[in-house]
Amino acid sequence: MLLYHNYLTILLLLIATSVMATKSEFNYEIGKRVLDLLRDYTDAPSKVLEFLSNYREKNAFPHGLEPQDRDIFFQLGDTLLTANPRLLLFYALENGAFAGNQRSPTFAHYREPGESGYRLDGPVHMEKLQKHLDSCIDENGRQVPCLLGPGESYIECIDNCTSLQRCPDEDSQQDCSAVERAEERSLCESNTKWCISYATRSIPLSDDSPKRGYIPFTFYCIDINGLPTQTPGENAELGADGLGNCYHDDGITPVNRQVSGDYAYCGGEGIICNNTFLGGFTSGNYDPRYRPWYIATKQKQVPNWSEPYEFYTHNIGITFSRPIHSIDEEGKTVFAGVLASDYSLDGIASFLTENYDRSDAIVTIVEEAEPNYVIASSTGIAGVRKVLIEDNSKPCTEENDRDRCMGVRIPISDMNGNNLEELISTAYSKQKDRLFPESELIPVRVDHDDFRGVYASHTIGFETKEAGISWRIMILSPVSAHEDDTIMPGDSMFQVLITSVSAGFILCVLQLVLFIRNRREKEIIASDWRFTGVFLVGCALLNLACLSYIGQNTNATCLARMWVIHFFFVFALTPLLVKTYRLYKLTGAGSVIPRRQTISNARTVLMAMPFLAVEVLILLVFTFIDPNKVEDLLVYDESHTENHVECKQDTWAFFALQLLYEGGLVFVGCLLAYKTRNMRKEYRDNQQLLLTMYNIALVGSVVVVVFNATEVCQATTRVFITIGILWITVFSSCIFVVPKLLLIRSRKLNPVEEDEPARRTLSIVGNIPDSIQRMGRRISHRYSQNSIHFWDQTDEYEDNIGSSGRSTQTASVKLPMFPIQENRNCSEEVSQNFSSEEQLNERTGSLDSTAPEKSSTSGSISKSSCSSS
Repeated sequence: MLLYHNYLTILLLLIATSVMATKSEFNYEIGKRVLDLLRDYTDAPSKVLEFLSNYREKNAFPHGLEPQDRDIFFQLGDTLLTANPRLLLFYALENGAFAGNQRSPTFAHYREPGESGYRLDGPVHMEKLQKHLDSCIDENGRQVPCLLGPGESYIECIDNCTSLQRCPDEDSQQDCSAVERAEERSLCESNTKWCISYATRSIPLSDDSPKRGYIPFTFYCIDINGLPTQTPGENAELGADGLGNCYHDDGITPVNRQVSGDYAYCGGEGIICNNTFLGGFTSGNYDPRYRPWYIATKQKQVPNWSEPYEFYTHNIGITFSRPIHSIDEEGKTVFAGVLASDYSLDGIASFLTENYDRSDAIVTIVEEAEPNYVIASSTGIAGVRKVLIEDNSKPCTEENDRDRCMGVRIPISDMNGNNLEELISTAYSKQKDRLFPESELIPVRVDHDDFRGVYASHTIGFETKEAGISWRIMILSPVSAHEDDTIMPGDSMFQVLITSVSAGFILCVLQLVLFIRNRREKEIIASDWRFTGVFLVGCALLNLACLSYIGQNTNATCLARMWVIHFFFVFALTPLLVKTYRLYKLTGAGSVIPRRQTISNARTVLMAMPFLAVEVLILLVFTFIDPNKVEDLLVYDESHTENHVECKQDTWAFFALQLLYEGGLVFVGCLLAYKTRNMRKEYRDNQQLLLTMYNIALVGSVVVVVFNATEVCQATTRVFITIGILWITVFSSCIFVVPKLLLIRSRKLNPVEEDEPARRTLSIVGNIPDSIQRMGRRISHRYSQNSIHFWDQTDEYEDNIGSSGRSTQTASVKLPMFPIQENRNCSEEVSQNFSSEEQLNERTGSLDSTAPEKSSTSGSISKSSCSSS
């Protein structure tokens, strides 16, 4: 039997190792490509602006980027944008001048130098500013006054914007006069920057405030050279097949502007021209000096990236800025303005969409800082919603006036507008909870009508210390479902499981039926058939519990499997333990003073209850604190990724506790089997119990090792466990039942003289002394349906045998440890003569004569009808 047992163990190990999965390195090429593209994307502005700064420092701009150099900058910028079409290049000066151009969409910007906020009822300056007041247009191209509205901002000069003060950066704030060494002091002074002074004001909200005008910020149509144009057929429209016409915002009215005036673009000093606004199709109020990117650069005096913010166009974007300086007559380094490049989040989204629109992968970029605003996504999500200023809950539509709209950034947790947004939000939340493991894939399940499945997600951090950017790139890719996670009707594993469960259940039930049918046989009676029968019932139920492995993996089925397998294992094991423990206690093992004990069946059942109660308590506790639940796992190799839907727990605590508890029960069973090894074989089951515990321990160890040390699909693991349970239950039940049945069959086929009935009364006749008769009466084998009685004692009786002058003998009676059950219906009387006490000793197995000589007396033993005493 043990040889076959070891063969099965080896077979189970071979099955397990043959289905091991191989885990290879996952292909992170998508994330790496996105990371490289994003680095190139963010490196481009710094390279372009460095080129423009060097170009200016070499006096390539004749007027140092003053308005007269506007067209030169337009042409140069357009050339640079050919290689970087998503950039928006511009410059802004301390006098308020602004010029820039872009390719997405294609147009240019320009603002004349000067301060807005001039009063219409002001002094003589009004004559010079009237040209700005009349240079604004509406969406149809009609001239309208450039008037500031309530709450709008403007710049107000301090000391006519001529006085200088140290810039707020750390180097400029250093007191160079305190530096002792001349070289260090000279270096300190060269690092000091000087800034002009002005303040930002706002128009009061009251209606009685004086009216103020502004200097307009104008958008221009440009031709293929980057220069403003309104000539029909020369407008370089983005995405058009060729060139187009320039229209105002209404999309109908052609642009035809010829506004005359002595604008700075014309050359200043009273020079008048009419092409300052040529090609200008719309205008608005914008002064770069109170924009966040400009203020930050003035404060830092070093190249920097801005935080994402709302552009003038109500889009959300980021700006890379580089300060530019001039040297005044006193040799001071004066802050002159900013060279800058914008990235709209729409542009980053377009960048991702163009590269991954045809891919199954979804790429999303998110700020790592709370509240985790979305930067962009390959799905086209720009991370910003345009809403009405007066009611942020309402979207801004095309019918709404642009001045009534504003952009609102979207935290990724608020992305729930559609199934795709919900998927992205859920994936990021799971990544964040797991602290963004860059070498691990995290599954995200989607359960919608239009798509059901699992996406694999992983993230890569993107940081630039110079720019202060800290983003998280998240890639989502759909994965195929693994087919061997469940056991369903029609599967090959289903047939194996059903066969194993059926075989185990039928064999256990068959042995139970045979055991109960022979329960009145003395071989069955002596082994306490009730508790062995409960053990067989537990074995049958443990096999049936494996049917819970059939079906989809859900939270309910995972929890049910945790309960039934462990509970019925303890349920089957407990009867054997309490049965053997009762024998152990009744024999008085370990007691110094032997004593008589009675342990009823009812009390034995109560002894079994704590074992089951502890198991139920463990299961209840872990049902609430760490239940067995569904978890999506990803197994990936170089070619593909598969999703596994498995039943798992968050920690190993349940496994460790069950291993300790159930393993402890097996150990206790082995110990009890050893303690009761010296009982008469018809009353003890220690060998069977020892083999059962060995069987459970060995097969259980194999299952545990295979389950934890190998990577097999869950369906295979469950079939493996089912086969292990089949072997444990059938083997264990067979070693308890089959030997008993074979003994019964052997006894019936080869009848021998029956032992004397259990209860008997010894009648000593002839010369047997009264002391031996008293001893015989003490040998009372009491049978009881509810109790088992034991004697473990040695009584020595000493008496004179015969009349005076005859020799004295000492009789020692030793009663072996064995249980005696009561037979209430014994009416048979047997009489037998003995020639000596030695014959009596040989017949009863309980009398040991220690006399040096044997008596020749004869005796007879009589057994009469007996009743329960």
